[in-house]
Order: sequence, then C-alpha cells, then structure tokens
Amino acid sequence: MRYIMDVRVIRIIWSAIAWTTAFLGFVSVVILALPMSLFRRFETFQGGWPSSVIGRTPLLTLSPFQIREDPRHDASRVCLYVMNHTSVLDGPVAVGALPHPFCGIENAGHLLLPGYGWLMRMANAIPVHRGKGRTAKLIAAAKNRVARGISILAFPEAHRTVDGKLLPFRKGVFFMARAAGIPIVPVAVRGLHSILPKGTLVVTPGALDVYIGPPFETRGLSDDQVISLAAQARQIISDYVEGGVTVDGLVIKPRTAVPSGVPRAPAVIS
Repeated sequence: MRYIMDVRVIRIIWSAIAWTTAFLGFVSVVILALPMSLFRRFETFQGGWPSSVIGRTPLLTLSPFQIREDPRHDASRVCLYVMNHTSVLDGPVAVGALPHPFCGIENAGHLLLPGYGWLMRMANAIPVHRGKGRTAKLIAAAKNRVARGISILAFPEAHRTVDGKLLPFRKGVFFMARAAGIPIVPVAVRGLHSILPKGTLVVTPGALDVYIGPPFETRGLSDDQVISLAAQARQIISDYVEGGVTVDGLVIKPRTAVPSGVPRAPAVIS
C-alpha cells in the first residue's frame, strides 16, 4: 500500500512539472509566432518549430510514442483527418503524428479563451457557431483552408470518451469534406485513454500508438455514400483502438514520433 501511495505521489509531482512545461511551451509558441504571423501566414511555418514544440508535448507523459502509417496515405495532399476524441492531449498528439499543416474545428467560444484561444485562432481554427446558417459557414471556411493548403482535423464524436470506446459519429464533417472536395483520412489513437483519461490531469505512463489510415475520396459521392463512408471510417478507427487491427490486415512497422518536417521512415508491409 505504501508503494502504491509513493507511486501516486510521484505521478502527481511529475504531472505538475509536465503541465507547467507544456504551458510554457504553448505560451512560447504564441509569443514567438504571433508577431511572425503579422508578416507571414502561420501555415507557411506551422510545420517547422511550432509543430516541433507542440508535437513533443505527449512525450512529457513519459510514454513511448509510435506512429503507424498506411502506405496509401499521401502526406502531400490536403485532406480531412477524422480522429477519435480521447483526451486533452489529442491536439498535441495530432500535431506530433500528422505530417501536414492543419487546423482544427472548434466551438466558437473556445477561441475566446486566453492563451489556448489565441493559439487556435492563429492556427486558422474553424469556429462552430450556434444557430442557423452554421453549415454554410463551415463549408465556406473549409474551402478557404483547402485553398490555402491547410488540412483539417475533426473529432466526429464531438465529446471525449469516458470508457475508451468510440461514441457515435456526427456526419456533418463528412459532408463538409465532400463540399470542399477533399479526401477523408481516419486517424486512430490507441493508449491515450489509459495515459490521460477525461476527468484527471494526473498522467499514468503507457504505450501511445497512432494509426494513420488510407484516404477515402469524397468527390461525387451521394448523401447515402457519405453516410456509409462515415460508418466505414468509424469502424476503421474502432478496430484499431480496440484491437490494433489495420485496414486489410496491414502491419506497419512502428517508428518513433519525430518532429514535423523530418523525413518519414517508409512503411513496411508484412
């Protein structure tokens, strides 16, 4: 019992250090990038040092961070990444795993928060407003980001899981992708629920594993086909989160996460 209490205390102390370090890292990105963004669009240097700083945040959990990537994923294409919503670290994990500058889809109120909201606005986040006409606004914003070469990250569950299993997917972002003419790429994060679940800030080190799946085209799809695609994307993510199963049984050689901009190791299919 004493040993368990000692481990708990150590985790609390380290969590405080990790969160302080992460906060300072985020603040430094805002302070340094904000004046730069007055002269250059953020997306033109987002994949450099800002992604390197933020993408390393999950390493503060003292967890091995590995990424598995389907060989059909084209890192040069603008797309809509759909990812399971597990933890407050979902964003930094995505930054560390995804190879392309991207923006998130955020509740409009979140963009008013000091610090976090500033960073999200600078990173071209797409705000979600309440009321009529929000779908048209989302589509217009998505087309704007695509035209600028910015991919989009969405969490179709809308809320973080409480038991590690996927919630139902909302279909709006899939129709948004069709309207913007971009493919959908499922992204599954495995292990993060055990490391930092909803409702706690105390980190429990564990294995963190991200799977970037194959792209699915949306151009020319009917409404029924878009709904079917949403179900397929959810199934792909669920299969990997719950069982480590990849599409078509592909086994991708894991690699240690690297800062954005570093060449990626080729996938190995067995």
